[in-house]
Amino acid sequence: LNVTVVDPLGGGYLTAWPAGLARPVVSNLNFAPSQTVPNLAVVKLGAGGKVSIFDGGGTANVIADLAGWYGAS
Repeated sequence: LNVTVVDPLGGGYLTAWPAGLARPVVSNLNFAPSQTVPNLAVVKLGAGGKVSIFDGGGTANVIADLAGWYGAS
């Protein structure tokens, strides 16, 4: 999952995790005010093939692109 924060009002972090599970206490991306910051994160797909994203810092625009998948055989 490529996650990008665009033009946040304040500093903070983003956390991405499988939908339907509890949010972990780690971040996938950290940012300062007015930055555009991308990061590639490996995030398991959750319920319904979805991912949850938490903005731990305030108001930010977030872009998320699924770059690919692999998972159980």
